[in-house]
Order: sequence, then structure tokens, then C-alpha cells
Amino acid sequence: MMAATDRNKPLNAEATPHLSYSRLQKYLTCPEQYRLYYIEKLRAMVENASLVFGSVMHLALAEYFRRQIDPARTFLQDWDALNDVQLRFSQKESWQKLRDIGQGLLEKFLRDEAPKIGQVFSVERIFELGVSNLNLPFVSVIDLVAEMDGKRTLIEFKTAASDFEDYEVDLLDQVTAYKLAEPDVQQIAVCVLVKTKAPKIRWHRTDRTPDDVVEYLEKAETVAHQIEQSVFYKRIGKWCRQCEFLPVCLGDKGKARDTLVRIA
Repeated sequence: MMAATDRNKPLNAEATPHLSYSRLQKYLTCPEQYRLYYIEKLRAMVENASLVFGSVMHLALAEYFRRQIDPARTFLQDWDALNDVQLRFSQKESWQKLRDIGQGLLEKFLRDEAPKIGQVFSVERIFELGVSNLNLPFVSVIDLVAEMDGKRTLIEFKTAASDFEDYEVDLLDQVTAYKLAEPDVQQIAVCVLVKTKAPKIRWHRTDRTPDDVVEYLEKAETVAHQIEQSVFYKRIGKWCRQCEFLPVCLGDKGKARDTLVRIA
């Protein structure tokens, strides 16, 4: 059984104990990564540029749907403000390259994609769900609920280096989690803004059945129980290369001390 609370004020994610898609996904990626981030409260001194880019893109889109402000202009203002901020770029990225990509994508979105979206019902609405089989509230922040194709649609925006495969969208836990908070939407649309030199935007339509939601809740219950029981271990994979906690796992105390900080 679920009870939903619609929050208008931002949730203090650090101070308020809760579960969310991102928390569960971090545990599923690597339980040790979850422990270091949420329990030890370690953070990278220099933030990942790609993650910051995605956040700035989301903010620009949200401002467009809230106030009809040109998203490219919002992006450029916010990204330019980061010019003097140290960020951690991959070998293929730079501040200027991401600036050009973001501007191009948002100009294309405003020109070609925004007209496909009709009445807006909510923008980055926060839901707190009380789920009977979970001891903590489940929190969702849904990018957009709007009319599309004549249907009430849950829309999730993604910035990515490449387009998603159809099966990835059909199995994406994130939108399954969001369907918990918006059970009455008639379809789900994932909009992928691909970070290529020539702006590319792809839409994927999908949906979730009640069985899909139940399956996700069972997964969430399993993960929540493991967290409560302090079941933490290293899960090795390709993601380790980009993980800020790699020095900790390798026992490199010097590098860990130089690159990580513990927040209050």
C-alpha cells in the first residue's frame, strides 16, 4: 500500500533519511560505493564535469517549462558561471566543447522538440511515497508531466554520450520508480539529448505495467534490507575507472586524502 505526498519545497537529501531510485541504483552498481557516499559521506573535491553538465541541462529545461525562458540562454549563463570552477573532464571533454554541445542541443530542442509538448502539468515535482514494505519513504523527482501525442505523459530527460537502445528504455528502473508517483500517466517518454558534435535528440516511448511496478518494489525491498543489515562489498566493473572512490578501494591513502573530502 502506498500513500503519496506532493512536496513543493526541495527535500534536504542529506538530512532526511529516505530511499530513491538514485540511492538504490548506487547500491546496485557497487555497495561499497553506496557506503562511502551515503554513510561515510565522502565526496570528490573536484566534481565530474559530465554530471555537472547534465544538472545544468536539466535546470535549463526546467526553467523553460516553468517560465518559458530560452533554455539555451539559461544554460549558457549557468555554464559560463562555472568557467573558473575546477571540474574533472574525461579525455574527450573540455569546458568549451560541452558549452558548444549544450547550446546546440537546447537550441535544437526549442526549435524541433518543444512544439511536440502541449499542456504542462508539473515540472520537477517531488513526491514522497510511503510504501508498506519499505521502512523509509521513497522519494521521486519527476522531470516533467505534460500532454504529448494527446496523452498525459511522464517525460524523463537524459543527457548521454550515445542514444539508448530500446531495451534499455523498456527496462529502465528509473521510470518504473517514477510510475509509482504518477500511476495515471498514459505513456512514458524518454528524451535522450546525445552529446555529439552535431546535436542529436531521440525520443523513446515506453510504459510500465502493475507487474513491472511490483517487481521494482520487490527489488527495492531487497536492497533496502541489505542496506539496513550493512551488507557492503566491492563490486568490480568498468564503472570503477570513473569512480571517485577508486583510490580508497586500491588502498591509495595519499590519493584518497588529496581527492576526497568528508562532508558534515
